[in-house]
Amino acid sequence: MEPDAGLSPATPVNPPDGYPAELERVLTLPDGATLRIRPIVPDDIERIRHAFLVGDPDAIRRRFLTGAPPTGEGHLRYLVDIDYHRRLAIVGMDAHGNSIGVARYEGTEDLASAEIAVIVEPDWQRRGVGLALIKALMPPAIRAGIGRFEAMYAPDNRAVAALLEILEFTDRRMEDGLMVMTLDLQ
Repeated sequence: MEPDAGLSPATPVNPPDGYPAELERVLTLPDGATLRIRPIVPDDIERIRHAFLVGDPDAIRRRFLTGAPPTGEGHLRYLVDIDYHRRLAIVGMDAHGNSIGVARYEGTEDLASAEIAVIVEPDWQRRGVGLALIKALMPPAIRAGIGRFEAMYAPDNRAVAALLEILEFTDRRMEDGLMVMTLDLQ
């Protein structure tokens, strides 16, 4: 993917109220590469827009389960304007500040469960990025009182199925043509 480090700061300049700075971290992946993780902020809208414009079409299809995600301004704002409680998204960046993955959860109104999603750049897949991003979502979800993660994915997406199995998601079932797996958090 084309570099996007200049589209928003690697460290937010004026993060919104409630920004959970404690989620910021730098990890070393099993292959020695550096992964910087932080919550998404509204200033990341250009990163998201850029990803939809130049990102791998197959990865985007697998993430959004459609041919193309909605790219209107309202939808892009929805993806970056989060409350860090019921809705949380984190971005993973390489050592240069370029986006290499995003993971998010969206909790139900009663916080009984939250749907999760993850997308990782093809060159970074199978290197531990998705695993690290989803693991980073778990503690804040538990603090928010979310009881269960639920993941939906296309039946042909073996990479996500394998990732969810590593994370010990269970209860694999087919619903409306999609595979669904869950993980109890509480």
